[in-house]
Amino acid sequence: MFSSAQEKFSIRGIANEELNNQLLYLCLMDDGEKAKEVVLDSTKVKKGKFSFSGVCQMPNIALIKDMDGETYPLILEKGKISVNIAANKRGGTPLNDSLNIALNRMQLIMDNMLKTSDSIYKLMTGMKSEEFADKMVNDTAFRARYDKIEKKFLAQIDSVSHCIKDYKNTIVGIYLFTVGGMMMPFDDMKALMEEASPMFSQNNLVKNVMEKKNQAQLRMKANVEKRMTPEQREEKKKRQEMDAKIKIGERFPDANVRDNAGNTKLLSDYVGKGKYVLIDFWASWCGPCRHEMPNVKAAYEKYASKGFEVISISTDRKLKPWRDAIEELGMNWVQLLDVDASDIYGIYAIPRTFLVDPTGIVIDKNLRGEKLEEALSKLFE
Repeated sequence: MFSSAQEKFSIRGIANEELNNQLLYLCLMDDGEKAKEVVLDSTKVKKGKFSFSGVCQMPNIALIKDMDGETYPLILEKGKISVNIAANKRGGTPLNDSLNIALNRMQLIMDNMLKTSDSIYKLMTGMKSEEFADKMVNDTAFRARYDKIEKKFLAQIDSVSHCIKDYKNTIVGIYLFTVGGMMMPFDDMKALMEEASPMFSQNNLVKNVMEKKNQAQLRMKANVEKRMTPEQREEKKKRQEMDAKIKIGERFPDANVRDNAGNTKLLSDYVGKGKYVLIDFWASWCGPCRHEMPNVKAAYEKYASKGFEVISISTDRKLKPWRDAIEELGMNWVQLLDVDASDIYGIYAIPRTFLVDPTGIVIDKNLRGEKLEEALSKLFE
């Protein structure tokens, strides 16, 4: 917990008219040992106003709860705290001012996510999985529309992660994590726990969310495996074996590739030559690859002068779509065609990336979007 010392708190609030003469409860979200609410006090709304005062360890996350179970968060700290239930605002002290700003930001993200989810629902209403798979392969317009909505939704999930990370190691960030943590990708959550200080990662509320997410991941994995056919289980085993081909901390495997002129080259002609290199497997027909390419381009243009190179290896079999995509996407770095590299690197899905250090050692893999920028910023800034 962030508790430090026993201090006096004072809360003055404004409530909706319909709450007049009703009880409000002031609750701590954490009892000090586990994520369990504790009622500190109660008061009655009179003429649209209410107040609480008392002594407790501070700072601490609290909720004002009405008789219908609606909750209004705030942070107990020294000073005169103001709460407007009607407008769902809080302030008057530094942490409550910060919490109000953070919650407004998070609410805007969630409102936009709801709209995007509704767009996906409308696009797929009444569509069976077989029809969806067929459209994604054969209906270019449908795929483009779906990819656009999906990209928007993934960006919004990234925004949730960014919002929480911007307040990590603060009590405001802990509350944000209880609100939006379950929406974060599990890998992002684990990375956040590694970056955060113990006061954040070991907080009871944070650990409670992590446990819920972990249990959700296990249930999802169990359900997927339960529905698998013997053939799918065998395919999964093969993919795991392919994933294990390239190990972080080991030297990159050499492979045959072909340049734009049709000449066969070795990957070692480009990698392990004194620069950090991102080996990027992609294809012109791959929607996620094309969506990711602006991130790769931005990273290349930002860090190329500092010793960063990108080697894009396409699995395309037709030259014209490959060359057209390179021009269209502005891919102004080394472009190669796959000969046996995808087999050697265990590529069963794209995009797929491997980051190699100047001596040829693989130091990371599957870097995309924000994760790519974070990894490179640590190396070059």
